Amino acid sequence: MFGYVRPNKDELLVKEYEQYKAVYCQLCRVLGRDYGWPCRFFLSYDSTFYAMLALAVTNEGLSPCRERCACNPLKRCRYLEGDGEAYDKAAALTILLAYAKAEDDIADESPLKTLGKRLLRPYLKRKARWARVRYPYLAACTESFMAAQKEAEESGASLDPCAEPTAQLLSKVFGDIAGEDPKKAEPLKQFGYYLGRWVYLMDAADDLPEDLRTGSFNPFINRLDLWGKASLTEDERKRADEFCNAALNRTAAQMALPLNLLDLGPFTPILENVVHKGLPELQREILFLHIKEKPRRELKNL
Repeated sequence: MFGYVRPNKDELLVKEYEQYKAVYCQLCRVLGRDYGWPCRFFLSYDSTFYAMLALAVTNEGLSPCRERCACNPLKRCRYLEGDGEAYDKAAALTILLAYAKAEDDIADESPLKTLGKRLLRPYLKRKARWARVRYPYLAACTESFMAAQKEAEESGASLDPCAEPTAQLLSKVFGDIAGEDPKKAEPLKQFGYYLGRWVYLMDAADDLPEDLRTGSFNPFINRLDLWGKASLTEDERKRADEFCNAALNRTAAQMALPLNLLDLGPFTPILENVVHKGLPELQREILFLHIKEKPRRELKNL
C-alpha cells in the first residue's frame, strides 16, 4: 500500500477523528514494540485503515487509554488497545511492504538516489524476517505480489495486468481478516480487490509526470501514447487527468457494494468516510489541483 487510503478529516466528527487517531497511535506503539523504534517511521494511513478494518470485522475487545506519546514524551496520546491480532498483523504487513518497496526501489533507481535505502536494507531485512516468522501467510502474499508486479512491469504490460498484483494482494490480506467465516471473507476479498486496483491506478497517475521526466515505466504512458515525451502540454495534461480520473472512478464504484455487506460496528462512519470521501478527495487533489501527495509518510502526520 502506498499511503493513499486516508480519511477526509474535515468530514469526520470530533469523536470519530479522535477514534481514528487512537488507532493510528496504537499501531505506532505496536510497531515500535514489536520491530523497534525506527520502524515507527513506516506507519501510514494504509496500515491504519487495515488495522481499523480488522478491528471492526473481528469484533476485538477494545480498551481506550491515555498515556504519553512514544515519540514525544511531553505529549499525551489516546490509544485504543485491542485484545486480538489486528494491530500485530497490521504492523507485520507494514514492515513486509516497507521492505518490499525498498527492494523494488533499489532495483529500479540509481545507486546514488537509493543510497539511504541501501544502508537501511540490512535492518529492514532483519525486521521483515521476523514478520515472516510471525505471519508467514502475509509474507507469502507480499512476496507473490512483488514477483508478479515486477514481471508485469518488465514485460511492459497494459493497465489491467499491471494493476492486478496489487488488487490480488489486498484481496488476499483482507480476506485473511475473516478467518474461517466465509460470509465475511467474500465481501472482504472483493472490497480488497477493488481497493488494491484503485491504489495502484492512483499511484501510477500520481507518478505520471515524474515517470515521463525520468523515462520510467508507467502503464498510463503506453495507454495514452505518451512515449518519448519528457513533459506534457496543458492539453495533454488535461486529457491524461481526465482519463486517469475515469479509470479510478470506475474502480471506486465497485468498492461500495462489498463494503455495504460488512458489519463494521462503531468504526462504520470512519471507514465509510475513507472510502466515500477520503479517496475521492485525494483523487481530486492529485489529478485536478495537482497537489503532489508523496512523500507523506511522516511519523505523526495527523
